[in-house]
Parts: sequence; structure tokens; C-alpha cells
Amino acid sequence: MRKWIVNIFMAVLPLTVIAGSNFDEGIKAFEKKEYNTAIEKFKASLEVTPNDVASYYNLGLAHHESKSYGDAIWSFEKALKLSPSDAAAKQAIERSYAAIDPKKTWVPQLNRLQSALYGFSGSTWSIIAIAFSVLLSVCLILFTRSKNLSSKRLYVALSTFCLVSLVCSAIIANGSAGYASATNYAIVTQKSINTFKSDKKVSSAELHEGERLLLLDQKKTGLINVSSSSGDTYYIEVKDVAFI
Repeated sequence: MRKWIVNIFMAVLPLTVIAGSNFDEGIKAFEKKEYNTAIEKFKASLEVTPNDVASYYNLGLAHHESKSYGDAIWSFEKALKLSPSDAAAKQAIERSYAAIDPKKTWVPQLNRLQSALYGFSGSTWSIIAIAFSVLLSVCLILFTRSKNLSSKRLYVALSTFCLVSLVCSAIIANGSAGYASATNYAIVTQKSINTFKSDKKVSSAELHEGERLLLLDQKKTGLINVSSSSGDTYYIEVKDVAFI
């Protein structure tokens, strides 16, 4: 058993070292204003550790400094998805949108309450729900064994609290896990992209860099049906956007 654990550790350790090395090299390149190199290093770090918030955030900074604002917004949105309460990522997104168009305002996917609640992972909320279920069981056992009326009332109140907390924790756990795994939004990373009125590729309006799109449906033709922030719907090519 011990040998098996050591083997796993030895297998994972090189990957951690590689990711850390690329990240550190990315930071050094960024400090030297070698932004293209920094972008390559942060991307390499993410290939090894795909859920690293710091790599996404610094990748966004490098894109921003190289004036690739759509890519920057995508990177910051990815960081924010992994860490919904990250104030620095929110401020960075606003700066990138301001660089594209000072009049454009950014509206986060989650409100403040959701950001705070989803700041904890779905697994964390699941553990909290399990803890409340155990407490609920204890309270019910104590209620059945108690012969004192005031004690019974106390256990009823505690049981009600635990039950409500259990249900709320389970709901939040499901919402947090769903938000973390969903890929129903995308960012336009190019200066502009063509849109189509239907899946027959009849040309329509253009969408511009930084536009966040809600994905509605995907066709076998390589087109996806999307809704823009203004509520208009279009068909666009999958290759023209980066999924969050």
C-alpha cells in the first residue's frame, strides 16, 4: 500500500514541477514585458494544471498587455468561473472591456450572493450538507429519548434548522457544481466575426471582440445558435469563439 502511494506521488510530482516551472517562467517573461512568451508559458502551465486560477488570471494580464482584449476577457472569465468571488478578476474584466469601448459595461453572470456562495466548490457544500444530515439525525434521536417538554421543543427547533440548512446546502451544492461544469457561454476573441441568420449561412450582422454569448444550440454543420447581450440571436461558427 505504501509503495503504491509513493509511486503515485512520484508520478504526479514531475507534472507539478513542470507546471510550476512554466508559471514562474511566465511571470519572469511578463515582468520583462515579453508578453507573447508569457502567454505561451501560462498556456503550458494550464495544460498540466487546467484548473489553476492564477495561471488563467496571469494569462489574462499578458493578453491585456498585448492588446488581445477578447482573449484577456476569456482568460479572466475562466479564472472567475473557478473562483466566483475573485474581485481582482472582476476588475480585470472591466479594464479589458473599457479598453475595447469605454462606454461598454460588463455584467457578471452571477450576482453578489451567488458569487459568495459559489466561491465554495460543490463538493464543499456537499460535505456541509452531510454534516447537517448527521446533526439532524442526532437531534431526532435526542428528541425521541428526551422526556422533558422544553428539551423536546429545543430539539424540534434544532432539527428544523438542520433540515432547512441541509436542503439549502444541497441546492447550493448542485448549483455550484452545475456552474463549474457548464460551458454555455463563449467570448468573441477576434476583432469581429460574421454571424448568420440561419444555419444556411445567410449573412447577418457582425459581433465584436469581447462580446459574451449565451449558447443555445449547436448544429452538425459546425454552427452554433447564440444569444448576444442585447438579446438578439444569431448563428456563428464554433471556431470564432472561445468557450468559458
